[in-house]
Amino acid sequence: MAQNSSHPTVESTVATTLDPSAWKEVRIAARKLLSKELTPRIEESENTGVFAHEVLKKMGAAGLAAPMLPEPYGLGDLMAQTLIAEEMGALSSGFGLSVLASVCLFGANVGRHGTEEQRQKYLPGIASGEKIGCWGLTEPATGSDALSIKTRCQKDGDHYVLNGSKTFITNAPIADFFIVVTREYGADGKPIEGFQGGTAFILERGMPGLRTGNPFHKLGHWSSPTGEVFLENCRVPASAVLGTPGGAFGDMKYSLDVERGVFGGLGTGLMRFCLETVVKYGAQRKQFGVPLLEHQMIQEKVAEISARFELISAYQNAVITKLMRGEGANKEAAILKVMGSRFANEVADEAVQALGGYGYMREYQVERCLRDAKLYDIGGGTSEIQKLIIAKQTIREILTHGHSS
Repeated sequence: MAQNSSHPTVESTVATTLDPSAWKEVRIAARKLLSKELTPRIEESENTGVFAHEVLKKMGAAGLAAPMLPEPYGLGDLMAQTLIAEEMGALSSGFGLSVLASVCLFGANVGRHGTEEQRQKYLPGIASGEKIGCWGLTEPATGSDALSIKTRCQKDGDHYVLNGSKTFITNAPIADFFIVVTREYGADGKPIEGFQGGTAFILERGMPGLRTGNPFHKLGHWSSPTGEVFLENCRVPASAVLGTPGGAFGDMKYSLDVERGVFGGLGTGLMRFCLETVVKYGAQRKQFGVPLLEHQMIQEKVAEISARFELISAYQNAVITKLMRGEGANKEAAILKVMGSRFANEVADEAVQALGGYGYMREYQVERCLRDAKLYDIGGGTSEIQKLIIAKQTIREILTHGHSS
């Protein structure tokens, strides 16, 4: 199968592995396992802020943790990973966030850009769920403007010395492995400016000079620990470089498209949960002598939620399919993220409103959906940044080709 050489994907092998019927089986298996293993742990994990690592291990044992990783660690299958993401999102977006940060942000980047030695060292633990990974780009003073990162690396003989900090990093407090993106400094002590100055490293907990902070207190995703990474004269061998020195920003572009596509499954799952909860609640709850579902205002909410869910599900499948073919999907992934985020927030809000006072309580869990959904507007590139991507590419397409592709 022909691939776009500018995107060194490992996921595009999917066409020779699973077919739609197999994807259905993956979804069913994930739903069954998560219903049994994750559902009883959700409230405790939310209340304590402790990630349900044992559930991830069970997913790994069943081959459901990391199907997007390259063979022999996975199937190179983005669609299977996205369907599993949807099943996680339907139960606990927080749990799913940590799983995907480990698999999609750490594991897939090692699979895509790592050496064979790095793959053999790090991917078995990620695939089995025994180990947890994270990916560090954001810094205290740098968010959307990735090229302005200050964390530095400087070559010292056959080693590099790293200094700086990262923040808002999913899994940082619990991670075994870290990918950290740095700005490289030359022998003259000056930063290598621009797109060519980024170098990524694979680091491990316990390395001298690396430490993490306590988990943050935050609006949502309570069961997914988020925190800081601190690097102070962290000395690592050149073999710790992920990809090509100076190539981290280029490598990152496709990785972010994949992230936006796969992570979108969490939002789709959240919307599906809200839809099912509203319908089931409306069938049982009576107002003015009849079930809520017989009231037109509730039917309207069901229709609006269902329409948003179906639209995003279909578009998500299209984006994932394009990525699996090895094609660039920068604009499409941005559209998926900005509209998926908007719809997830609207759907969660409608679900809370449909349940009234019960929606505001924790019992029905739609209030958690409302809190969790807000992250979709922020993490992985804000909605504002996605709109810039969409606008720039659309303008370029029309001015260059006379039409938008």
